[in-house]
Amino acid sequence: MSHPSPTPATAVTAPNWSDPARERAFHTWLQGLVDVHELDPGSVRAASADASFRRYLRVDSSAGSRIIMDAPPDKENCEPFVRIAGLMHDAGLLVPRILAWDAQQGFMLLDDLGQHTLMEVIDPAAALPIPLYERALDALHCWQQASRAGVLPAYDTALLRRELELFPEWYLSHHRGLTLSDDQRQTLNTCFEQIVAHNLRGPSVYVHRD
Repeated sequence: MSHPSPTPATAVTAPNWSDPARERAFHTWLQGLVDVHELDPGSVRAASADASFRRYLRVDSSAGSRIIMDAPPDKENCEPFVRIAGLMHDAGLLVPRILAWDAQQGFMLLDDLGQHTLMEVIDPAAALPIPLYERALDALHCWQQASRAGVLPAYDTALLRRELELFPEWYLSHHRGLTLSDDQRQTLNTCFEQIVAHNLRGPSVYVHRD
């Protein structure tokens, strides 16, 4: 939900590289973008990582900071990211532009939408920030309104069940340390079956899986 804005530079800690060959390839790739995008290669630093082999770096430019995606092509396929970013842009959503992409090496230069997420700016002790929630819902509505059949894979029974299984596997078991009895597991399965059947009866629209 952040809007693009220059991200102030902080103390730079160079990212770690487990593969020297990939590190060399990265610096060669980045150097080729320095003049075109007015980048400062000495400012490269860690930005974030996600639950995959991808990681994100931040680099300064004359127009503010930029984001670099480091996604080893033998482990990550960036084509769905690029395709869906295009769909979201066409739907009127605020998504980072892809400024440069080396598909063979798995390096990508993107707009930096900022460091603050919606969750970070919500104060649990304060009143509900209704305008922020309204903006989030408006964005989801725009995304759903842009839906077209056959463009993205359908949310079928198998996929819905995999998503629902995250609840007992990660929340109940890993986070809460709970083990369900056979009866509890059967009750949960029955609930899941009803949820899946209900969802599949409704209209199909784009969703944001993350």
